[in-house]
Amino acid sequence: MNPYKKWTKLLTVSALFTVLFASPTISLANDGEANDETEGHTGAMLNDPSLTPSLDAELEALAKEKDQWLEETLKEDMRINTVTEGEFYTISVSNYKQENGYYCGPASARQTLSFHKSKSGSSTSLPSQSTLASKIGTTSSGSTTSGIASGLNSYKSTFGFSSNPYVAADITNVSSPKSTFETRVKGVIKNKTNAPIVLMQTKHLERYDGKNIRHYNTISGYSYEYSSGKKRMRTVDPHYDAKYRGIQWDPIGSTSSRGVFRAVYEADKAGSNKAMAY
Repeated sequence: MNPYKKWTKLLTVSALFTVLFASPTISLANDGEANDETEGHTGAMLNDPSLTPSLDAELEALAKEKDQWLEETLKEDMRINTVTEGEFYTISVSNYKQENGYYCGPASARQTLSFHKSKSGSSTSLPSQSTLASKIGTTSSGSTTSGIASGLNSYKSTFGFSSNPYVAADITNVSSPKSTFETRVKGVIKNKTNAPIVLMQTKHLERYDGKNIRHYNTISGYSYEYSSGKKRMRTVDPHYDAKYRGIQWDPIGSTSSRGVFRAVYEADKAGSNKAMAY
């Protein structure tokens, strides 16, 4: 039996329907807006206006079910395949420059779909960033993570991931945020089911040198070196500035040290726009 059958049906019938007809308006990489958190925003609105209490509860239930499946598959795989030196998992994701200052969401979505197009062998061309912006509900204020998940899922039949649709989720509402975040990213990349998109507060990434914007990236790799304890994630950054754009390995970090996890955790903590689509 397909482990996703139950929550895929729920997503299609209820939560996805609601998200598709909402009007999300958030998060971007836009130097034209204020970057000081004390002013109430960092280049993007903080909240997702499409999230009603009922939709939020539905998405939380979907995330909980997917998390449980990922935990089970990872535990089973570790039981069967004993790893002594470490873990290293990657998927193929193309890097695309966002076409304007508020298209980091559509650009990241296109990056994610490049993985599914390659994996499925589909001859269908990838949608343009402007087409994805329309699907997501992107405006000059940016995108929402729930809109990104909905936009991606509109291509699940085209690019062959109907059994593994995307879920928009927080990480601040779980008992072990860092563990849950790692399980989600490692799980979907190791299983090669999804190319997750994360919303980050960039000042918590070493490579941004203190520059502070809310910005979407796709993740295409996970590594854990047992001997040193170093954990990293490979980020695919669509930033319009070549200084930040590209594919690189970033430390995962913690709630007190810089890295991908802290960047996502702080972005999630700041408002209702969800932290990731996976």
